[in-house]
Amino acid sequence: MNVRQIEAFRLVMLTGTVTAAAERLRISQPAVSRLISLLEAKAGLKLFVRSKQRLHPTPEAMLFHREVERSFVGLEKLERAALNIRSVTSGSLRIASIPVVGIAFLPRVIARFRRDHPDVSISLQTRSSVTVIDWVMSSNYDLGFASSTPDQANLQSLAYAAIPGVCILPARHRLVRRKIIEAKDLEGEEFISLDPTDGNRVNVDRIFAGADVRRRLTLEAPYAAVIAAMVGQGIGVSVINPMAALDWPAERLVTRPFVPTVSFGFSLLYRKDIPMSLAARSFLAAMRNEMAELFGAETLLASI
Repeated sequence: MNVRQIEAFRLVMLTGTVTAAAERLRISQPAVSRLISLLEAKAGLKLFVRSKQRLHPTPEAMLFHREVERSFVGLEKLERAALNIRSVTSGSLRIASIPVVGIAFLPRVIARFRRDHPDVSISLQTRSSVTVIDWVMSSNYDLGFASSTPDQANLQSLAYAAIPGVCILPARHRLVRRKIIEAKDLEGEEFISLDPTDGNRVNVDRIFAGADVRRRLTLEAPYAAVIAAMVGQGIGVSVINPMAALDWPAERLVTRPFVPTVSFGFSLLYRKDIPMSLAARSFLAAMRNEMAELFGAETLLASI
């Protein structure tokens, strides 16, 4: 017996007539009758009694139909599951990220993504780049965002974005009236730096050294989000990835374009040997749109 024969039998049982079953199957009435006859022959059961051009189910047909319905309930569940997967209306997504991307920016992406995919469960964890790389490598996470682009087998690492840094100032700082902050403007300022081992710290220091600008360097923090919090408390100024300042109100912290430009980049990580899910691809599409709206499409480097 095959699926088409079972479908014909089920619809005759549900609708009560060969005519209605044929309409549902979009085939002719003789074709339905032929499918029923083939099923009876294969099953070795008399399923219908033919009387006055109608089919009347036998007791055996009633028992067989009960089993068919149980099977179809499972099949319909599978069909619904496949539809949900195709339309990204279910499933899960696990994301690991460095704090500067994960604390303020990725929640905005998640909000955008959930408007179209409200039933996809999402786990977001923020850790150091080393931990993010390890987690993606071990297949514990679907997507990772790190500050470096490691070269490891089975790990796809793409330079995802490069965003011009901004100067962040306490709201009552003397420089807030300026539309653009130049390196020379920060001469003698209390400057809050990233950790000395951070590549972005090296790039920022190089710019000030090239401009022969001397800052007061008595404060350091490992994450841009911490630096933003310190600036918000009026402790000093800094140049950071603008993602870290997204959620700060203007009455506490002010951002200004900084020249010369220093770019803050990050990478996208995922496993090469594991096909990317439709949910992950939809999430990256939402992320691209959010990046373009906040920082400009020109900041995007990866096309995925």
